[in-house]
Amino acid sequence: MEPQEKLLIARAADALERSGRFYNLNAVGFLNPHEAALIKREVHGTPDVRCEFFGGYEEAERRMFFSYPVFSEPDFGEFITAVRLTGRDISSLSHRDFLGSLMGLGIKRENVGDIVPCGDECLIFLKPKMAEYLTLNLTKIGRCGINAKVCGLGGISLPKRETKSKAASVSSLRLDCIVAAAVNMSRSRAAELIKAESVSLNFEPALSVSKAVESGDVISVRKHGRFRLAEIKGRTRKGRISVIIEKYI
Repeated sequence: MEPQEKLLIARAADALERSGRFYNLNAVGFLNPHEAALIKREVHGTPDVRCEFFGGYEEAERRMFFSYPVFSEPDFGEFITAVRLTGRDISSLSHRDFLGSLMGLGIKRENVGDIVPCGDECLIFLKPKMAEYLTLNLTKIGRCGINAKVCGLGGISLPKRETKSKAASVSSLRLDCIVAAAVNMSRSRAAELIKAESVSLNFEPALSVSKAVESGDVISVRKHGRFRLAEIKGRTRKGRISVIIEKYI
């Protein structure tokens, strides 16, 4: 484990300890999917303290780690808010354009969650202090004039991320079998990709071809995209396992 990863786990464990000692809500992040998976594996709640990951909306990719007493009703709005950007021709801007403008203002990536372009507007999830700074300083992205306004988390409606579903039958739920079905390649080629460290399972490097994949697991295959084992339907007449695999578009 890298020193940075050990430090991150220590920060999450410290947040958990503080929630148990002072009966309050604590947060770490924003975290990328790998960092969240790392904490989820290494840091666990107790009978008195609950752990949760949240990024401002249900399907957020960049999320915060929260710890809080089980008897409390946490207000995640203390740590996360949203800013709505509008402007003429804003639909022509890309995710990279928005992120670049934030970095240009000196806002660190760890203070920013998901950036979600939605046609004629863009929602940015970030820490409240950064949101205030952003609304005061972001007036233009490229040649596009921008109006930035804090809208909070209440009433936000985001389109569900697009996926393409595929039905398949596999001999087992081993990782190499699922990768082969998802990417439409031979099992031996899928095994080669796994051994070459080109595959991750739930945002962590997957090195075992025989690793079991469960319903809901997310698989990333370098140069081929990201997939989710959406459903395990059961056995076919020939004894194979019928599955539904989603590819994120």
